[in-house]
This record gives sequence, structure tokens and C-alpha cells, in this order.
Amino acid sequence: MHQSWEENWRHSRLLDEPLIPNHIIMAGRSRASADHREHVVPLALIRNQCEKMFSSGADASAVAKLLERHLKIVMISKAERQRLDFELGLKVRMPEGWSFDDENADPFARLKAAGIEWDQLELNV
Repeated sequence: MHQSWEENWRHSRLLDEPLIPNHIIMAGRSRASADHREHVVPLALIRNQCEKMFSSGADASAVAKLLERHLKIVMISKAERQRLDFELGLKVRMPEGWSFDDENADPFARLKAAGIEWDQLELNV
């Protein structure tokens, strides 16, 4: 991944399939419906944080720790996606006050802000 940043290839899909299979990061499923694959922290934010970390000299294990904590998918309904992305304006951002620098920051804060109820799945690693 770091080499990709060095080569100036900063597309957020670097953090998506096929490089990182969905089944590894699938965390849960909405109780309403499961029509849409939603990254709980937007990929663009994760990508930007990884880039910031690499630029400040972080090693791959530090970035891997960030990815392990924040790179997760929950399947949600189309109506929940509409609320999350457009009604609340959280398509590419986290709720006010959320920060990668806060070790206690909940990666699922966007879903909570949208009132999305979901059940955790066992990871299929």
C-alpha cells in the first residue's frame, strides 16, 4: 500500500476488493434490510489518514492497526443509505467531533448518528 502512495496512486478503492475482500471486513447487517454495502468510516477518510500517517513516517504496522480498527462494512438498506448520505450529509465525513486521533472514537459513529440498528456478524477470516 505504501508503495502505491509513493507512486501517487491514491484512489480509495485501493482499500476495497479485490485487494481487501469484503468477507474479511464485513462487520454486520442492518435489521431493516441489506441492500447496500456501507463502509462504516468512508474510504476517502481512511485513505487520507493512511497517506497522512505514511507522510509523517508511520510504518506499515501502524497503518495496519488503523485499517484493522476502521476498515469495516455493514450492509444497510437503501433508505438508510439515503438518510446517512444525503439527509445527514455523512456520505464522506464522520459526525462532528469524531477523530482518528481519539483512540476511543467509535468507528460506527455514522451508523449511530443515522439511527441504523444492525447486528454484528462473525468475521469470516
